[in-house]
Amino acid sequence: MIFFTQPTIEQLQALETDIEHTLNTLIELELEEAYPEMTTRFAQLLAQVQAAHLIDFKLDVLVNPVSFATETRILLESLMEAKARPHKRHRLLTHRMILKIWLRKNQRFMNEFLPQMF
Repeated sequence: MIFFTQPTIEQLQALETDIEHTLNTLIELELEEAYPEMTTRFAQLLAQVQAAHLIDFKLDVLVNPVSFATETRILLESLMEAKARPHKRHRLLTHRMILKIWLRKNQRFMNEFLPQMF
């Protein structure tokens, strides 16, 4: 049996900062239509979230998202929503699908960046 230690407050704060930084980078890449780079950056972020033991290798959320800071919570909720979509269940869950949900749930993206895209 494998036991994982819970991340420290400092580790969670660093992860929150990384998530926010990655979100800003992904928004810029979305505007530039640099989709392969977006996927790579997002995959790296998911690896960090997995290393913090918040998700497993199947992208199942292992914690209660409500107890985390805003950006981490939104990301975890987006993962849960992406996994729960019944019509997508027969298809492989892709980083792009999760990313679309995450960006849609993020108010800063919706209010500040999305209007600039049109």
